[in-house]
Amino acid sequence: MKVPISDYHLVDLDAPVLAAYEAVIGDVTCWIVWCRHCGKWHRHGAAEGHREAHCDDSASPYWQTGYNLAYVGEWKPERK
Repeated sequence: MKVPISDYHLVDLDAPVLAAYEAVIGDVTCWIVWCRHCGKWHRHGAAEGHREAHCDDSASPYWQTGYNLAYVGEWKPERK
């Protein structure tokens, strides 16, 4: 079930929630999430809500459900 949380964003109640870190790359602010299925960091627009998966591996369960972003703090380089 998808629930609007703003004029532009929604949350999918059937999708998992991933911790999102805010980062500035160049002059663009984005949110970064760790994908445990493909072992990579994915970048998305800076806002909470549902996103489609950016996994290289279509076997990832996130290809079916996507995931919801939840802000947890600023990106720190030691998280790499």
